[in-house]
This record gives sequence, C-alpha cells and structure tokens, in this order.
Amino acid sequence: MQGLKLERCINSTTCLPRAPVTVKVKRRISATVYLDNAACRSFIYKKFIVTPVDMESAAVAFICLQQRTPFIVVQSLSDLAASSSSLLNEANTYSTFAAQNAISTTIKFIQLLSG
Repeated sequence: MQGLKLERCINSTTCLPRAPVTVKVKRRISATVYLDNAACRSFIYKKFIVTPVDMESAAVAFICLQQRTPFIVVQSLSDLAASSSSLLNEANTYSTFAAQNAISTTIKFIQLLSG
C-alpha cells in the first residue's frame, strides 16, 4: 500500500495543502463521541499511544465478533481534533477527501488480496 497515489484535489478550487499518504497504524481506538478537543487528543495519545480515534470501527468489530467473521478496518482520517485549518468547514471538506481516498485504498487492497 506504500506509494498509493491518493487524491489531493477534489475540484479546481479545493485542494489539500499536501498530498495524503497511506499509513498502517499500530493502535487505534473507537469511541462514541466526536473528539474535538486538543487536550483530550493529547491525553489519549500520551496515555494509550494511539493516533486515530474514530466513531465507527467498534460497531463493525462488535458485529463481526458476534458473527465470528474476520474483518479489517480501512479508514481515511478526515479531520484532526481541535485543529485550526486554513480550510473553512474542515470536517465537511476533509470528509469528501476521506471518502474518495478510502475507496481508492480499499480497491487497491482487494486487488492485492486477489493477487
């Protein structure tokens, strides 16, 4: 997955400041809250050494565990808790990139699995 080309622009006027990249994270957590607090983000990182916090993957894991079905979470991060960005309405802007790039990454992953 290293070197996978991800979209930096969604149209002629909306581009990320730099090209997104794919990374494998060692540890992530899932919560039932939208994390929008820099101090909380910092505490969670220092206490648990996790980088991404999401609101969806625990639900997928729970159902897969109940059904005894293996799963892999492929997720594109769309915002940074309590960050200041030059983009207005950051979560809405980044969610478009996140969705587009998560699809591209998942397709590439499936292609690699099928050999």
